[in-house]
Order: sequence, then structure tokens, then C-alpha cells
Amino acid sequence: MAEAYEGRPPYPDETFRILLGLPGVTGGSVLDVGCGTGRIARSLVDHVASVDAVDFSREMIRVGRSQDKGNHPNLNWILGRVEEVELTPGYALVTAGASIHWMDWTVVFPRFREILTPVGYVAIVEGDRPFNAPWREAERELIRQYSTNRHYQQIDLIKELVDRNHLLLAGDRRTVPVGFSQTVEDYVESFHSRESMSREHMGDENASAFDAELSRILADFADNEGVIQFQLQTRVVWGRPLA
Repeated sequence: MAEAYEGRPPYPDETFRILLGLPGVTGGSVLDVGCGTGRIARSLVDHVASVDAVDFSREMIRVGRSQDKGNHPNLNWILGRVEEVELTPGYALVTAGASIHWMDWTVVFPRFREILTPVGYVAIVEGDRPFNAPWREAERELIRQYSTNRHYQQIDLIKELVDRNHLLLAGDRRTVPVGFSQTVEDYVESFHSRESMSREHMGDENASAFDAELSRILADFADNEGVIQFQLQTRVVWGRPLA
């Protein structure tokens, strides 16, 4: 699962310029929750005083340490659930990617409020999948079919957080779409980095069937070398956590 995570398309560079432009972040301390292999943490670490990167997967952290800047002196890896691990208050920013779906919001958002500076924000980063790809609907239907999350559905995460009084919005920006290319093989494999689509949870038979069907869909869009081209766009939303 951790190795598949590195096959996910990267966040555009503009993502990190947005994060670093928030009050107090440059030169401050950052907490990256559900960090996975630390794609956000490792991209910020040169520009801040420190980054605490929290994930419950030992394997994710192992892979993250092996990546570029994974052993940066300002990067502190923390193994455990953000609901429970020991943290150091005074963060200028808390960042979260898709993994925030799986956290206990009634626990983590009050905790974020306690550990942030008075002007600090929680920033949620969405969008490491293709933007407006022509195969999007077929891909979504395939995920609905094979996801081990039997209640799988597309939700507006930010709306849910606001409606449930966990987040008071302060800003919402989208990066300019940028082009990216990837082999069909790597693109398909990246789906198995998701908890509900991991090979361990799907089983070999379903994982192989999913791979074959998605590869067939993408074949119509790939060049002669099996490479697909698509656009990437990230949404960065930030606000104050509510108790």
C-alpha cells in the first residue's frame, strides 16, 4: 500500500506556495496529519522551522523516510493516530490531505484548536487525481463497484466539515491546472494506496479484475507507449477549527 502511494500524481507546486503564504507559516511550525509518505511535509520542510508528520502506518513512514528530504533535520516523523499521539502546541498550520476522511472529527478538530497559534489555520488539500479527465465517470463507477467501503460515495468534504460545525472557513483557492503524464500501469497501481482499495482489503482476485478493467478503459486514451496525459488541479481550503 505504501509503495502504491508514491504512484499518486504530485500536488502542483502552487499548492505549497498557497500554504506558505498563510499567516505565520514561513518560519513557523507545521503539523501534517495523516501524512502518508509525507508529500506535503517534505515539500514544506525547507521553508519552515519544523514539521511534525503523523501517520498510523509504520510502512508509510518507512517509505517516506526513503524519499527526497525524508530525513531532513526539521522533519519529525510520529507514528500513531493524531487523535492520540503527543503533540507540541504552537503550530502555525495543520495540514491534511484525503486521510482526514478517516479521522474522528469530534476529537481532532477540538485538538487542532488547542494546538494552533491564535492565528493558525487548518488547511485541507484536495486533488491528486486528474482534473476533468475524459475517463472520470467510468473510473468513478469502477471504484463504486470494487471499493471495500460498502458505503462509498462522492461527498463534498469541506461542506460536511462546515455543516457539522468543525471548520470556520477563511479561504478557498484552486491551483492553475498543469499537465502531467503517467504510464497506465503506474496510474492504475496508485489506486491501491487507498485504504478501501488496498490489495490487502480487496483480495487478489478483485484487485486484478479492477486493474484489468481500468487498464482497458484507459487504453483508449494512452499513446503507443502506454502513457496517458491529464491535467492536475489542487484545491486548498483553510479555516479555524471549531471546538
